[in-house]
Amino acid sequence: MKPASEIPRPAGSLLSHSLRFVRNTMQFYEDAFRECGDIFATRIPGLGNWVYICSPELVQTVFAAPPDVLTGSDLGGFSLAHVIGHGSTSELDGPAHRERRDVIAPYLDAQGSLRHVAAVRRITERTVAEWPLGRPFPLVRTLQKIALEALLQMMFSQAGPERIRGLARLYEDFSFKGLRSPAVSHPSLQIDFPGSPWRKVKQRQQAILRTFAEEIEARLASIDDPAADDLVLGLARARSADGGHISREAMIAELLELLFQGHEMTGNAMTWTLGELLAHPEVLGRLRRDLAAVAGDGDLESAHLAHLPYLEAVVYEGLRRRPANFLTGLRRTRQPFPLAGFLLPEGTYISVCYPALAVREDLFPRPKDFDPSRFEGQAPPTDARSPFGSGARACPGQGFAVMVMKTVLATIVRKTEMKLAQEELRPVRNAYYYEPNKGLLVTLDKRL
Repeated sequence: MKPASEIPRPAGSLLSHSLRFVRNTMQFYEDAFRECGDIFATRIPGLGNWVYICSPELVQTVFAAPPDVLTGSDLGGFSLAHVIGHGSTSELDGPAHRERRDVIAPYLDAQGSLRHVAAVRRITERTVAEWPLGRPFPLVRTLQKIALEALLQMMFSQAGPERIRGLARLYEDFSFKGLRSPAVSHPSLQIDFPGSPWRKVKQRQQAILRTFAEEIEARLASIDDPAADDLVLGLARARSADGGHISREAMIAELLELLFQGHEMTGNAMTWTLGELLAHPEVLGRLRRDLAAVAGDGDLESAHLAHLPYLEAVVYEGLRRRPANFLTGLRRTRQPFPLAGFLLPEGTYISVCYPALAVREDLFPRPKDFDPSRFEGQAPPTDARSPFGSGARACPGQGFAVMVMKTVLATIVRKTEMKLAQEELRPVRNAYYYEPNKGLLVTLDKRL
């Protein structure tokens, strides 16, 4: 067994790695895979020592390891629990993790998500009606907001549209001016005095925690109504194996974590995919024809989605071609762990390198092409090819995210004619995730 120090590393100095990482993270990982193979190591300042895996076999090995060997919950500085609260699914391991996933699954899986198609369509139609005609505008923020409102509607089904928009504005302020603050990820900056960055984070934190606590309490007035059901009520009604309740702090942490992980990644993924559709008129034309054949001139309904396999293929190809997140399937070793002939010491971070998996010729022929037909007629990938991860800690919101993407993209394609308003498309890091440069500038030519 070789020591971890012998794991292949990209050529160049630590400084060059850092510069390449900052300039174009996705390209850096693609290049490292081609240079090093199925496993490579890097050390990025501020992120520590990392091992990346780029083959389905290694992904399966890592995901099969028990939580006392590889933890997906105890991730040190990558937790936001000090800001959003403790007790969310991502902080749990083993039986407690499975138990919590069983609680939230009915609200986030593919079947349960269908009840929200009409609401997501209406949110999208209202948003499209507000877009400017005939002049370029950045698309990404508007699609992120659609995803955010869709998540909030799923959580608080009794809230009307105005209340949902108010909660969305509050969360956006918390996310963009709170969670993105350097003070959140740098303990040395967490000094509380008037006007300090940490004081501003704490003020936004207190506002969001207070408001969500009030919304939960209002919703619990319907807890005994069997006809009332949404994620908040599902969490409140749940009982652990020993009969215990989920605490209010854990409920709020669960909701805030879903918003944090769900709205930007889903919004970014929709933006990238729409950009690819506009750049590939033959794919866009095929999708338009399919939508017309299934939905006609009426509203898109939940029953239509099962008859639109090409739409689902477009979604998965967009997720593959333009990954919105490079950290998938993150684990940390709790004890020395053998992997690919190397012995990783305790405390090593292991990440599935999805940008590398997405360009493997043996998994995806002609990987640089945007070709939805590669997913057509197949079940959605659940192995290493899945952008949502796989195994016990796969993204619990996959079904909901895919439903939102299908509904939003279908509505925009049916209701608009637009074109790209920029030439170069490349990923830029926006705090935690990756979105198109310039926010993807488009011009709306016509509403249909």
